Amino acid sequence: MKKHFFIIALLFAGLSSNAQVQFLKSVSYRGAFAPSPTAMWTSGWANWDPQTTAYGNTTVTVSSDITTNTTWTKNNVYKLSGLIYIDSLVTLTIEPGTIIRGDSTVGNSSLIVRRGAKLNAIGTVAEPIVFTSQKSAGNRAPGNWGGIIILGKATYNGSGAFGGAGTGNIEGITASIKTTYGGSTSPDDNDNSGTLKYVRIEFGGFQLATNQEINGLTMGGVGRGTTIDYVQCSFIN
Repeated sequence: MKKHFFIIALLFAGLSSNAQVQFLKSVSYRGAFAPSPTAMWTSGWANWDPQTTAYGNTTVTVSSDITTNTTWTKNNVYKLSGLIYIDSLVTLTIEPGTIIRGDSTVGNSSLIVRRGAKLNAIGTVAEPIVFTSQKSAGNRAPGNWGGIIILGKATYNGSGAFGGAGTGNIEGITASIKTTYGGSTSPDDNDNSGTLKYVRIEFGGFQLATNQEINGLTMGGVGRGTTIDYVQCSFIN
């Protein structure tokens, strides 16, 4: 008898009400992993003990918004210091194997993909892209930094202080025009905010106020043109 199982590991904020999101896959076994000798789909890129992993010292500090098309390369270790926005119509590309560390002295250090921007972080099984704490091995904890936030233009059935009906402001950050998500009067449910594939997000999660927090990966009004595949969020506040 075939079994159907759900694996849901991400928080969706303001998901389009008519979006076609499918998590079902027919299998002949019970659980998330096929029995031996089939390799687990987490093998090679996931990390179950990031507390002890040596990630290397940062070589590039990012402390201002990304305003032009930019590529982060694996020969550097990047530090996010504060809220870093990718401007609309701008693409940030991250090479496989790149390490990005969130500044633990600025608890809400985060990477925010604004509406109309793209984040293409495409790792591989052998070279995943890692977002993690700036703290040294053995001293990391959930909440050391914020996380990744993706804001799209898809249908949203609420209203917010910026942009009018059909938009909202993502939680965990003080509201501004930069934090808006949703399509306002012209939603685009096929909106593409980029691709995350073979990505790890570790030790994130920042609480701005009660019930107002940044998670490891937070999405608001993200369109179906966006690809989220093989993402591990671990040790998140």
